Amino acid sequence: MREKLIEVSSFLAIVFLVIALRGSWGGATAEDGTRYEVSLHGVTQILDPQLPRSASKSCAYLTGNGAMEFCAPSSDGDTPFSMLCAVFPLVVSGLVLAFAAGVVNLVSPYRSKATAAALSAASLAAVFAGTCVAQVSMQRGLKVFEELPLYLGGFAFVSVWIAMGLLLVAAMLSTTSTLLGHG
Repeated sequence: MREKLIEVSSFLAIVFLVIALRGSWGGATAEDGTRYEVSLHGVTQILDPQLPRSASKSCAYLTGNGAMEFCAPSSDGDTPFSMLCAVFPLVVSGLVLAFAAGVVNLVSPYRSKATAAALSAASLAAVFAGTCVAQVSMQRGLKVFEELPLYLGGFAFVSVWIAMGLLLVAAMLSTTSTLLGHG
């Protein structure tokens, strides 16, 4: 039963991490009603948030594509922008480690308990570090948010916290299994 809970927690965390990697983590609204949404890879400007299919412009600060005026680094320097660019790889590495933990536990639950515990804990650490860095650097890393207050929220932001909860459960269960010698 414990192995199944670890597997389910790991694989559900992967689903929520994919959502977190693809969706919007927060947004800001300008005085003219224009909305800016930020994700782990770029910024989208929605010209009229009231219309369902409103015109929008987007940029990707990781690759340098699109309307780069939204993805320009802030005047605070390169440090917050560099920190922001490090978030995506941190969360992806957490996703890969969660997948590895689930596979190790699925394939060999009795011989590799310590490995699954280490992978689950490493996944949790990577995602937690990425989330903390994102919260610190999103507002200060991009020029578009120098004048606008950025509010974090939305389904992708909530998804990363759900994924961390699931990874915490997997890490705790696999660590206690190792320490107690269950198997």
